[in-house]
Amino acid sequence: MAFVCFAFAQAAVTRSAAQSAADAAALAAAGEARDHLFDGFLGVVGGEGEEDLGHILGGEDFYVPAACDEAAPRLADRNGADVVDCFPDDEGLGITVIVETRETMGDSMIPGTEDEKARAEATAVIRGLCELTTEEDERVELDCDEAPDWDFDPEDEEDLPDARDLFQVYLED
Repeated sequence: MAFVCFAFAQAAVTRSAAQSAADAAALAAAGEARDHLFDGFLGVVGGEGEEDLGHILGGEDFYVPAACDEAAPRLADRNGADVVDCFPDDEGLGITVIVETRETMGDSMIPGTEDEKARAEATAVIRGLCELTTEEDERVELDCDEAPDWDFDPEDEEDLPDARDLFQVYLED
């Protein structure tokens, strides 16, 4: 009986490691996408971008291939897993990552489980915190939900908000 309990404990530890890797990979992918949005924001306020600032703050075209091609695999690797699939969420501003652990459950009393790996899935979401209220040559005003409102001169780099001031990244429940 003790060996069976040990086998279940090994499986639980492997599954937990897979979930941690999936969570980290999804957050990294969404963070990369958020940085892409922020770069677009900086381009528009700096006069270099042709996109609409309101669209950027709303998260339009948030996805960037580096999120799934670089960021997610990097964090999955650091957590002993490999990305099996990674894709943008069709319903919102999220990225879903599915990982598989490299380590198996190991030897146990349950036949056929020694080569079993754990899989887990996580979705990280980007939420825009601010809406554009005014965009003029000399001023940009943003009305923000859970953050301070912003009123800045686009040419004064010290006044500009950071990515975390404009976008929140979190794991979806």
